[in-house]
Amino acid sequence: MIRKRIGIEIGTATVKIAVCKGSSILSLASARIPEGLIRDGRVTAPAAMTAFLKTLLQENHIRGGQCALVLPAAITICQHMTLPIMGESELKLNLPFEFKEYVGSEGDAYDYDYIVEGIHDGVMSLYAAAARRDAVEEYRDLFRQAGLHLKIATPPEMAWLNLIARKEPLPDKLAILDIGHQSTQLSIFANGNYVMGKEIELAGRSFDEIIAGEAQVDLHTARTRKETGPAPTESIRQCCHALALEIRKTVNFYNYSGAAEDAPLVELYFCGGGSLLAPLREAIASTTGMTLHPIHSLLDLENCPKDSALICAIAAGAALQTE
Repeated sequence: MIRKRIGIEIGTATVKIAVCKGSSILSLASARIPEGLIRDGRVTAPAAMTAFLKTLLQENHIRGGQCALVLPAAITICQHMTLPIMGESELKLNLPFEFKEYVGSEGDAYDYDYIVEGIHDGVMSLYAAAARRDAVEEYRDLFRQAGLHLKIATPPEMAWLNLIARKEPLPDKLAILDIGHQSTQLSIFANGNYVMGKEIELAGRSFDEIIAGEAQVDLHTARTRKETGPAPTESIRQCCHALALEIRKTVNFYNYSGAAEDAPLVELYFCGGGSLLAPLREAIASTTGMTLHPIHSLLDLENCPKDSALICAIAAGAALQTE
């Protein structure tokens, strides 16, 4: 029997939830996180966050069950590595040593996971992750208090791969642009593997600050106005262009580094709250020359609103991960 699974991302400003069964997305929900509950990927007030999650689940008629968490970047280290071919038990012993440069003498304080990207010439290529065990346990306890059982914890790149792997035929290469509140993340994938990523500081909050300054309102009001489609002032257009330029620089670096081989990267899938801004999507398309697709074109939606899918797609990717 196929179980339902709940995917959750607790971002810097918004909680995103997706309920999946098999490859189908049954429901999506999101809500702004109350001020001060998250700092550097850690929950600062567990009781308040538990109450917030319980309310969000109840309001959206989502019952407890198994869940999958998108690990915050602040508590996770990811890297590509090449190792001699070995079995799972040997990998478990070797991964802490491969991360020693990053975790130092605290290797035993981390949990490790990996995906095999390829095997050739006697070696295996991996994309591996290390996450602080105490931080994961904090989330496990938080979810337990909210009536959820944490089954899987996965980095964002692996959550996106779960969506890409379900697209047929599998694209040779594509990029996913997640325009969040604090930052924008551009992730590049080729042949079903994660290749590289770039974090860009310009994001949703950048537009909030412009609107707040020009309209003389607080940031909360500015964010609400942004979400209802503000008139594109010259300052907003300049911010859109600046973000689009950063995207083009990263894509050009990939295309001219030799990694793109014969065909350049041209397919860009967008998501995140900032992607709802039409002037921003237009600036990205015209500045990069790429073909833009909404992320929900990678999802098997039941009756879920497409705008909700733009916000919650990464949570869906986590829920779709197999064990």
